[in-house]
Amino acid sequence: MTPNILVLIGCAFIPFIVALGWFHPKVFGGQTWKKVANLTDEQNNKAIKPIQLIVSIILNFLLAFGVFIITVHQTHVLALTGPDVDAFKGGTALAFMQEYGENFHTFQHGITHGLLIGLLLFVIPILGYAVIFERKSFKYLLVNAGFWGISLVLMACIISKWGGVPVY
Repeated sequence: MTPNILVLIGCAFIPFIVALGWFHPKVFGGQTWKKVANLTDEQNNKAIKPIQLIVSIILNFLLAFGVFIITVHQTHVLALTGPDVDAFKGGTALAFMQEYGENFHTFQHGITHGLLIGLLLFVIPILGYAVIFERKSFKYLLVNAGFWGISLVLMACIISKWGGVPVY
């Protein structure tokens, strides 16, 4: 399977949507995040520049692409062929994809991968490293890991269900 670019572009906006709620002053992450990140009201209210938003969207798209590679297993079959799309017109690759090509395109599969990516394999180790050496608090880790955990679970659910385009 190849990536459905429109789905990945849509998923690039999920962290923004989650942030609207998660970092809202009346929600868990809002005031707590501001406090553990050592932000003043003046810093927190400063407008985000357009270039910062564009870079954030690009980074989120790259993240969505990574989630696609990890979540949509059929992509690995394409990678094993070189990637030779013609191999899917007959033979073993076609037979394999006809039998297994629709497996694991569920929200449950997305939840599993989102939790693995969001908590165990990437976010907590990377944030944990930053927390240790930037001397941030454990609360800082929890607030940010929670945000990225929710964002990545939602991204993985959508990508697992609609993120792949069959080549067979």
